[in-house]
Amino acid sequence: MTSEIEAFRAQLRAAGQPWQQRGVKVCVAGFVVLVVAQLSGHLTDRLALVLAAFMLALVLLAIGWAFLIVAFLRRRQWAKTHDLTMPTLTDAP
Repeated sequence: MTSEIEAFRAQLRAAGQPWQQRGVKVCVAGFVVLVVAQLSGHLTDRLALVLAAFMLALVLLAIGWAFLIVAFLRRRQWAKTHDLTMPTLTDAP
């Protein structure tokens, strides 16, 4: 029973895993750029550079969220094509 559940969970994760990993990495990169832009705003007087960094961070965060949404939709699509009924527990104490 446990092996069936683990196999099911592994297939479900594999349906959206590459997109989720990309999404998380791009969102983290966006947050890093956002922090760098915030700190550079205090250290430099070039407003154009700071605004460009903020725009880059915003674009990276939007792309990361898009990847995460694609992963969610892929998993949902996979779930619709597979039987999601849980087997009955016959060996319950």
